[in-house]
Amino acid sequence: MNKGFGLMEVFVTFTLILILLSIVVANVSHSTRYARKITDNQQVLESIFHTVDTIKSDLSKCGMRLQEAAQHFNITLFENTPSSFKILFGIASQTLESNAYKGERSLTIRRDENFNRGKRILIYDIGLGHFEFKEIKETSSDQIIFSTALQNDYSPEARVVAVKAVDYKLYTPEKVLKRKMNGGYFQPLLENVSDFQVIFYPESYSVLYRFEVNRKEQIRGYIFLTNMVCK
Repeated sequence: MNKGFGLMEVFVTFTLILILLSIVVANVSHSTRYARKITDNQQVLESIFHTVDTIKSDLSKCGMRLQEAAQHFNITLFENTPSSFKILFGIASQTLESNAYKGERSLTIRRDENFNRGKRILIYDIGLGHFEFKEIKETSSDQIIFSTALQNDYSPEARVVAVKAVDYKLYTPEKVLKRKMNGGYFQPLLENVSDFQVIFYPESYSVLYRFEVNRKEQIRGYIFLTNMVCK
């Protein structure tokens, strides 16, 4: 007659249960680490793709709406160091509604949302040979007002372009590639960047950029600055 499990049987059963639990816990832990690694890798790849798209989008706009001004005046549309670059492009343009004179602090134009307070503009007059950059202090229904006076005279043929400046810079100690719009602050774009290089070829108006992430993923891109071709 079976009176129950003996001590040895209980011990063996308990040992087997512990072994099975250890295997299960080890597998779960391994699966969790593997899943976390996959998620981390996916996030890195998404950040890289986003960075590439942003760089390409910005570079493709370099010089936009500023071709005429750059052809007649000494306006820098692209500048770089080995680990940074800066571009300038226009987002909207208008002609003056009336003459503007040196010493005045306002212009009369057909205003829209691109010519609001805090926006930066370029004013240029090919006929008079004048140009200057200004920041809008405030606006009225048909005027934009500056905190500093105009340095030149402008005729109704003069153009006013709302412009944006975009900066990219590698912060080497932090290994972070950062981006800045106009007079704002540099914002992180991509982390763990072990290298960032920019080469400009003025004879072909083209840029080669390269960056490296975690000393493993190396991304290269080559793009023509078609909006800078003024001739």
